[in-house]
Amino acid sequence: MRYLIITILIFICQATFFGQTRRMNNTAAGQSFTSEDQSRTVQPLLQKAEQQFRALDYEGTFFTLENAVAQNPNSPEALLLRAKFKKMVGMNMEAEADLRMANRINPMAASLYGFNGNAGLLQILSLEPEQAVQGLSNFQKLTYYYQALDNKILDNKNKDEEIQIIGEVIEEIEADRLNEALEMVNKAIIEFPNSAISYDLKGVILKTQGKFADAVDAFSKAVSVEPNFAIGWYNLGRIERSLNHFDKAKIYLDRAIELQGDLTKAYFERALLFKQIGKKEEALKDYDTIIKMKGDTYMEAFSNRGLTKKMMGDYGGALADLNQAIEKFPQNAELRKNRGNLHLLFGLHRKAIDDYTEAINLDKNYAKAYYNRALTFFLIYDKISGCEDLDKSINLGFETATKIRDYFCTE
Repeated sequence: MRYLIITILIFICQATFFGQTRRMNNTAAGQSFTSEDQSRTVQPLLQKAEQQFRALDYEGTFFTLENAVAQNPNSPEALLLRAKFKKMVGMNMEAEADLRMANRINPMAASLYGFNGNAGLLQILSLEPEQAVQGLSNFQKLTYYYQALDNKILDNKNKDEEIQIIGEVIEEIEADRLNEALEMVNKAIIEFPNSAISYDLKGVILKTQGKFADAVDAFSKAVSVEPNFAIGWYNLGRIERSLNHFDKAKIYLDRAIELQGDLTKAYFERALLFKQIGKKEEALKDYDTIIKMKGDTYMEAFSNRGLTKKMMGDYGGALADLNQAIEKFPQNAELRKNRGNLHLLFGLHRKAIDDYTEAINLDKNYAKAYYNRALTFFLIYDKISGCEDLDKSINLGFETATKIRDYFCTE
């Protein structure tokens, strides 16, 4: 035993144990285990082991972990924590045996409890970084058409009747009356065959209806009628990106930006394209440009820049962007959940729970926030709360939670 203690002291400077996966100052707070629960789980022993480790009682830590595994040899958490401890003190073969056994029982536990680092945790968290990208609202998109219409009015390029029809088309699109909008825009095109904005709006309607080939034709007609129509090039690039025609999309978006250097939504779309093809540094540059132009009024740029930094492993930079976005838009549940994910990766479990809870308060049906909060509860020994959150996530239709529950909420 003396040899074990000496070995621990030698290796203690080379690694951390519980601190690596649970970097918290108050791990025991907020527990909800009943006496019955404690008698049939190893959670109290694992909690005790962490407390002993923090008190530098390494011999006690070792025996408590041995006891935890002895009481429940099928507990992957107990096996994993004992494996981490053994590996730290040089018992590599024994550690590998524990790890293999834990992986057979629960192949997801090693990722949750830190054996695979942040990369492993990212695999089981509900992140979906591409799907989580903040898009532009319809209001933001259509605002550009009002501006373009105003410019045409000022330039006296359109007759009053054409201006009136186009304005009505925009109103119909905003009201989601697409068939009526299409009928009206076709009327405008018949009467004014050289109206680029009419062709462009027709493309917007057709794209919304899922008629992509027809939409491409309409957008192409818009830029052929008026080659300097920046919004037309933007929409052409946007639809080509959605069709995975990345080279064409890049050319068209570049053209839109060349024609109108302050067309922020073209930068936004190009940034999404850069992310999609793996050019994250280029995406960051476009988000930077948008933020310089729009300041703190463009929440989507801050959010997406933060998501891009997270995908690149720059969690500190991502957190700074999300903090700024949340400060400006505190009622956005998606931003709260994304910041909770970052706090979890940093090991700030209480802060992560606070953010997930706030996201749920903002959106009671946010299944993925319940799911991520459940994982965080497991990391602070609150299995009951974790399983309750998984049940809520499952009831809201998040299928991944079902598989996780089968592994973590059965005895």
